[in-house]
Amino acid sequence: MTLKLHPLAENDLKIALNYYFEISPKLEKRFLSHIDKQFNNILSSPSLYPFETKTSQKVVMKKFTYIIIYEQYEDIIMILAIFHTKRNPKQLTQRYNKA
Repeated sequence: MTLKLHPLAENDLKIALNYYFEISPKLEKRFLSHIDKQFNNILSSPSLYPFETKTSQKVVMKKFTYIIIYEQYEDIIMILAIFHTKRNPKQLTQRYNKA
């Protein structure tokens, strides 16, 4: 199984990394380390996490206020969003309606 980032999720990640880098390069590295850990957890146990919609699942990050939304396909995990929980949830819903 492989993990891929949707272009919108790639953009989410870039924005978050830039934000944390401006605060501290060490914080950026910590954030990236936690993201990588979550990605590995998803890959090792993709069915472990609750469903957010009929087809997508959600991981709540504990150390950072982000959720990761993903979908499982036969041999691919597609990360759809890396979403800050302080943002308006309607923005996330709008993504699903466009897809």
